[in-house]
Amino acid sequence: MQAIVAYMQANIVILLFLVIGLGYLVGRLKIAGIGLGPTTGILIVGLIVGLAQFEVPEIIKGLAFTLYLFVLGASVGPALVRVLSSPSAVKYLIMCIFCAIVAGASVYFISVFFGFSNVVAGGLMAGSVTTSAVLAAAQGAVLGGSIPLPEGMNTSEAGNTLASAYAITYLYGTFGLIILIKICPKLVGADIAVEAAKLDQGSGPTQKRIAPSVRAWRLELPKYIGRTAGELVSNVVARREGGAMPSLEQVIRNGDVIAVRDDLVLEKGDLLTFLAPTELLLRGNETLGPEVSDTEALAIDMASAELVVTNEAHVDKSLSDLFNNHGYGLSLERVVRLGNEMPIDNETDFDLIKGDVLLVFGTARAVDAFAQEVGYRVEDEMTTDLMMMSFFLAIFAALGTITVTVGGIDIPPLGGSAMGAMVGGAVLGWLRTRSPRVGSVSAPAASALTDLGISLFIAAVAIGAGGSFIATLQAFGLDLVFAGVLVTTVCTLSTFFFGHFVLRLNVAENAGATTGVMTGVAISEVCKDAKSSVPAVAFGLPGGVSSLTFILTGFILFAIVP
Repeated sequence: MQAIVAYMQANIVILLFLVIGLGYLVGRLKIAGIGLGPTTGILIVGLIVGLAQFEVPEIIKGLAFTLYLFVLGASVGPALVRVLSSPSAVKYLIMCIFCAIVAGASVYFISVFFGFSNVVAGGLMAGSVTTSAVLAAAQGAVLGGSIPLPEGMNTSEAGNTLASAYAITYLYGTFGLIILIKICPKLVGADIAVEAAKLDQGSGPTQKRIAPSVRAWRLELPKYIGRTAGELVSNVVARREGGAMPSLEQVIRNGDVIAVRDDLVLEKGDLLTFLAPTELLLRGNETLGPEVSDTEALAIDMASAELVVTNEAHVDKSLSDLFNNHGYGLSLERVVRLGNEMPIDNETDFDLIKGDVLLVFGTARAVDAFAQEVGYRVEDEMTTDLMMMSFFLAIFAALGTITVTVGGIDIPPLGGSAMGAMVGGAVLGWLRTRSPRVGSVSAPAASALTDLGISLFIAAVAIGAGGSFIATLQAFGLDLVFAGVLVTTVCTLSTFFFGHFVLRLNVAENAGATTGVMTGVAISEVCKDAKSSVPAVAFGLPGGVSSLTFILTGFILFAIVP
């Protein structure tokens, strides 16, 4: 056993990735039908492995949480600009600030009552609101020397104590939140499914892809001979009930391909090629003429594209309006907002914001036209601008190390290099919404960087904290567990009631927003109870902004808790 421990200590990188792999495996387990998730799994495995007293080099911890905070900042930047600039979104900023104040006050008074140090208070704050970013920022500040530590405690001990307090309070922060969100609608006498249905009734269907087909007919029946292509398409659209918008893609006349225009007058014998959901094409033989299998008529170039919404004409307008007016020949595969996938089922609609990413599929002609309308087409969806990312991370991390002397104490205004990196990510994320060519990050790369950053960070701090976990539990025991339960419960209930009674949010929307504010991960459970995707629409923006408000609250706690 000692030989294995010695080998792993000498090859700590191998141990880190082993913990991550096992953590993802454990994260697949379910409690009462709810998955633990990878973060919880890595935390559990890391703490168990850490009982063997492994030492994780500080440079690995620093790299992990700096990368994580930078990628997090890239999503926080656009979200913060959005909530500050949009009257319809500022309510989410108000919720985030309210919850941060409640959390800060709760942690402060509980810490004073139980005699917790500022380091334990920081871990309590991070774990009870399940915000790994607070832990990452605190770890960076501890290593940077910008946080006053209790007498006799060095930076390594402080970092491990932070992580231990975080781990002790994290589990209830995760699963207690889910239970509380399920209870909240009942506490205000509402049925979340009924409330979600009220919002669903007012929204038009979005265009989820429903197996569009390419088929062709020879125009021989009199109904459309002598009429325009625009009239034909309008009549087909009028019969549409869902799926991709139908599109007349090609007209072949006497062997020549004719450009499709709304004012093109159709003639007998024209070969008409349509792309549309199958159910719309079933009556082609009755209205147009015989269906043909002509190779040239069916040879339509298809394409997919990742598009970034930058056209102001479509910002704050509904997704369904965009596709109903401009989405001919297209189906919508995914919508990604601030790193979160948005619902695109036929019952849910939502307003677009600048920076939303639409993944569409359809004919090459339709995709090109739609890209010009939406704003910006990512030319290579698999390319990431690592040059700009590296420069922004390095420059802002360096700015984070700059200190000013106040009362004989050196204080870094940006909170240290890790927080500086987060600011750099936020600036880069905001710039990308203005000019997507700056700092382009492909969707797969963004997801991989985020997952890798947080996984490495949690694995590193959990392994390092394993040795002090038992000591922290023995020192604070049930007091810390009770404190975590109290903070999570008070924050969740007060935020939901604030959204309900003060902001007057719909109950389903409020449940999603509260889950986002508390940085919860089980939004799917809320949607399941609501029998709707409405909560998921309200989840994204507060989920991005609350990490920042909680981090700021955490730094205040470090300064004022004895």
